[in-house]
Amino acid sequence: MVWSPQLGAEEKHVDGAAQLIDDPRVTHYWDPGMAAGRAFEDVLGTPVPAWDVWMLFGPDARWGDRPPEPDWWEHQLGGLPPDRRLDFERFAEAARGL
Repeated sequence: MVWSPQLGAEEKHVDGAAQLIDDPRVTHYWDPGMAAGRAFEDVLGTPVPAWDVWMLFGPDARWGDRPPEPDWWEHQLGGLPPDRRLDFERFAEAARGL
């Protein structure tokens, strides 16, 4: 899970927010320069650095100079495809499928 400073977030907020995703398989990172969002901007075709985006990567994903395309992704932002608007049940189903 990558946390970045949109909407005034600061590194000190990560511990509290991390409690929302309490799973031992998840590692939490603070990204003050939004490098991850910038890297996924091109991959996902977002008009700004990607944030509030939920992505799933299968076991075949390979990370290199450019991040891989996710096997599935959804968002909670305006201006992006409405068919990719976060739906928790659909996202969970996609995760189970991987």
